[in-house]
Amino acid sequence: MTCILRASGKHFDVDDFISKSSLITSSLWRKGEKRFPNSRTNETTNQASGIRIVASEADFSELSRQIEDVIAFLRQHLDAIKMLTAFHGVEGAVLDFGAELHPPGWASFTFPTELLALAGATGVSLCVSVYPSDPEDDTDVQAVGT
Repeated sequence: MTCILRASGKHFDVDDFISKSSLITSSLWRKGEKRFPNSRTNETTNQASGIRIVASEADFSELSRQIEDVIAFLRQHLDAIKMLTAFHGVEGAVLDFGAELHPPGWASFTFPTELLALAGATGVSLCVSVYPSDPEDDTDVQAVGT
């Protein structure tokens, strides 16, 4: 899992934004298109358009590294991200950090003030998506790799 910057809006013209931005889009979706284009049973359509941009490629087990990467990403692309959040039709933008959760099932996440200040300066919200981690899976991976 990575940290992804997502931006979306009902009237967000993603193609126009991409043509004007230096940010590299990893994926996009358009309002009115099928949400799951390969599904034969789910005909749900997107209610908004949006883009995803990779802000960190660190694994979900490396939250500290994700945070460091994202601080550097925000510093490097501050003006481009401000342009994104101010772009016509964008209703919101969020940095979604992926993190693993170890049993017994509780977690605490703290973000440094520099990250909060940079995110606030660009108009980007923060989110943590938590994924359960199975210690047995980790053991199996280590055993296979040895």
